[in-house]
Amino acid sequence: EALDRALSALAAVAETERAKREERWRPVARKVEQWVEVEAQARRDAGPVKALKNAENWLKEQSGLIRDRRFAPIAEHAQAIWSELRLESAVALDAVSLQGKTTNRRVELAVNVDGASASALGVMSQGELHALALSLFLPRMTTDDSPFRFLVVDDPVQSMDPIRVDGLARVLHKVSLTRQVIAFTHDDRLFEALRRLQLPATVWETTRQPGSRVTLVNALTPRQRYIQDAWQVAKTADKQVAARVVPGLCRMALEASFTLLTRRRRLGRGDRHVDVERAIEKAQRLNVKAALALFDDPERGGDVLSALNRQFGRAAGDAFK
Repeated sequence: EALDRALSALAAVAETERAKREERWRPVARKVEQWVEVEAQARRDAGPVKALKNAENWLKEQSGLIRDRRFAPIAEHAQAIWSELRLESAVALDAVSLQGKTTNRRVELAVNVDGASASALGVMSQGELHALALSLFLPRMTTDDSPFRFLVVDDPVQSMDPIRVDGLARVLHKVSLTRQVIAFTHDDRLFEALRRLQLPATVWETTRQPGSRVTLVNALTPRQRYIQDAWQVAKTADKQVAARVVPGLCRMALEASFTLLTRRRRLGRGDRHVDVERAIEKAQRLNVKAALALFDDPERGGDVLSALNRQFGRAAGDAFK
């Protein structure tokens, strides 16, 4: 009986303790049961999930291949444009590719300098970088599926060497065969290159008047501007003033024409820009400039008058003299 009473008391204590532990364990047990159900479902779905991940990876790979195929013509066009703009540059553009994923995407430019691989940003001058930027911009804007039939560029000549300005004029001319091209610039070199290369272009000069009123006038060549100024002075100024000013303006018109002819001939046959500019700068006297234009020989200044008289009549020789 004593044992029975002791066991009964112990059983009561044990039941109380069990109830306490059951109360603490039950919420955790429910969570464990829920987790087990989820884990079991996850095991059942592991096969389809793996297949979906494989499909996702395949889709990303195919998307990359499609992107590369679509970008390939643009990259080839960019390389072709750079080959025209890089004249006398040691930097060659080997490849243009799209790299990266999601928010870390970039354009990779593989260049080499005299055959050695290098980073474009590390070896190219500011003018070369501008030319490279145009090489990437123009193909993208002139794709067949682009809805825009015009192109606007702002100050594309910035920091460019003279030889690259010639390449830019040719590139923009090619684009203008299928697009309307509008270029804003403060630099006369693009206009000069278009004239020298005899590429058709309509050039307007803008003048800002008081009240932000902008006027447009057809741009004149330097020769035309000097002649126009000479006519205005001849018509409006005092005769003594005109007698002193008009010949100087006419001389500057002649110098501008001689310089244009010399650049057109020498650059057209492939002479380096720096050599052509050095020869023009060295020709200080009008006879020498005329000899360069007429004979391509600065030493034949003494033959200029006779050549003018022979080809255009005494009046031309007298006017030049």
